[in-house]
Amino acid sequence: MRLTELNGFTFPVPFKVVFRHAAASRRQAENFVVCATTHTGVQGIGEGCPRSYVSGEDVESSNRFLKQHQASLVNSIMDLASLQEWILNHKSEIDDNPSAFCAIEMAILDALGREETTCIESLLDISPKQEVVRYSAVLGDAPFAAYWWLLRRYIRHGFTDFKVKLSGNRKSDLGKLQELTKIGLDSRHVRLDANNLWSASDDCIEYLSSLPQLYWGLEEPLQPRDFAGMRKIGTALRIKQILDESCTNVEDLENLCGSPWVLNLRVSRAGGILRAIEVARIARKQGIGIILGAHVGETSLLTRGTLAVLQFLKNEQIACEGAFGRHLLTSDLSREVIQFDQNAQIELQQLRLLQLPGTGLTIEQSKLKAL
Repeated sequence: MRLTELNGFTFPVPFKVVFRHAAASRRQAENFVVCATTHTGVQGIGEGCPRSYVSGEDVESSNRFLKQHQASLVNSIMDLASLQEWILNHKSEIDDNPSAFCAIEMAILDALGREETTCIESLLDISPKQEVVRYSAVLGDAPFAAYWWLLRRYIRHGFTDFKVKLSGNRKSDLGKLQELTKIGLDSRHVRLDANNLWSASDDCIEYLSSLPQLYWGLEEPLQPRDFAGMRKIGTALRIKQILDESCTNVEDLENLCGSPWVLNLRVSRAGGILRAIEVARIARKQGIGIILGAHVGETSLLTRGTLAVLQFLKNEQIACEGAFGRHLLTSDLSREVIQFDQNAQIELQQLRLLQLPGTGLTIEQSKLKAL
């Protein structure tokens, strides 16, 4: 394969509902899309979800990263081995621009797969799985009436596993947990996400001690990478600590091991499929549990990338987030929509696109906005 062009786009599609948490509120998707064209005219498409409050990225900075490295990428990458070498040689730049590179890498893998008429799993030597994937519901920091309505909508869709975003408002958070108790949920099926709400572990412990302990884990209660503080919270409350912004590359795993920790692994934030797989590989060796995460507003394209990591994990993750598709988006980027069904699951054997070249998705490029 020989690349000739790499071009950046965005797809700012509105949501059907507003999604809120402690760090942000969203009404539409914020994504970066890359189109890779080969000398034979084959095109591959990739997506990343830059988040300024997480990595300092946005759509414009992602496009600058693409333009800065376009010549090097086009001149250097011709197969999987040269892509892996480029990643190794540009580690620090990717660390600073993970979502931008995620879109670039996925576009190149998609193009390479289409050139070689093989799916991305076969390209990466991942054995395909013919299994059922169950998804977690995510309850944002919405007003109580909206929370009540969404919770019951999730129940009607067959969800039994929930992640609840905390607000830091004691009355509001208490009401959320009490509502879960009313529908018969217990701590095995609930985890909380604080989105770096506190600066001190003692403040977090005091706050959560006043709420019903209807949860098994807590995601990102403190500022990113405050591992000592999170360990203290986990010990005091006897719960798992779930790492999101605090673990984005293999170096973050160096001082972590075993049962106190669970990793929320997101392909975009990790810097692409290959880097996400490497983080997953090391986390498993260290006995760290894995949740496959997602970004609010990602399209079926990025969901497809996560499915490759899921199959690498043999569908043995603790939980899986995402696959909202048109449940959340007013329009998707591909003709084929990857989203959970009425039983809160996806049956991989029914996704024919998993056997098609590249991502298997037919992207409606007319919906893309050029940058």
